[in-house]
This record gives sequence, structure tokens and C-alpha cells, in this order.
Amino acid sequence: MDITESRRGGILVVAPIGRIDSNTSPGFGRHMNAAIDRGDINIVVDMAGLDYISSTGLSVFLSSAKKIKIAGGSMALSGLNSRIRLVFEMSGFLRLFPVFPSVDAATAG
Repeated sequence: MDITESRRGGILVVAPIGRIDSNTSPGFGRHMNAAIDRGDINIVVDMAGLDYISSTGLSVFLSSAKKIKIAGGSMALSGLNSRIRLVFEMSGFLRLFPVFPSVDAATAG
């Protein structure tokens, strides 16, 4: 898995590419924690390049969202393909995050 970052105004866009599974979720978690710890608490996760996510990957999203909420920020998701959307929906995670079709939609306004 690769992770890229970009900025849209005051919003950090984190884009994991590939798979978030038991092998890669610890690295993704460290990346998210580092971003939050340095003060990036308004984050959009661009999931357009994500092929797969496991339950360990979902737990990283949950722990990151909790940390961001405590800090007074927000976390949104964008670009979910049908497989990733289904995993989030079946786990009940879709209701925990604002979901947008694109980064542009997520960062507008």
C-alpha cells in the first residue's frame, strides 16, 4: 500500500492506494496518527485507489475518527468503489462518516 497526501485549503487529503489489510493497516494507522498528532484534524480519506479493506483496516478508520472527534475535527470519505462501500455498509461504518463521491465534493464549501 502507498499513501499520498495533499492539501485543499485547511483540509488534509490522505489517499491510500492498494490494500488495507492485516499487513498494511498498522502502517496506515501510524500515518493517520502522525497526521492527527501534528494538528491535521480535518481530513478527507480519498479511497478511489483502494482495492480492498479488512476488519483491521476498518479499526484504523474508527480509532482515527475517535481521535479526530476528540480534537474537534472531522473526517470524511470520498471515492468509495462498490466493493469498499459494501464493506463499510455491512459493518455499519457508513453511518459514522460523511461520504462524498469525490475529493472535490468533500472539500467544497
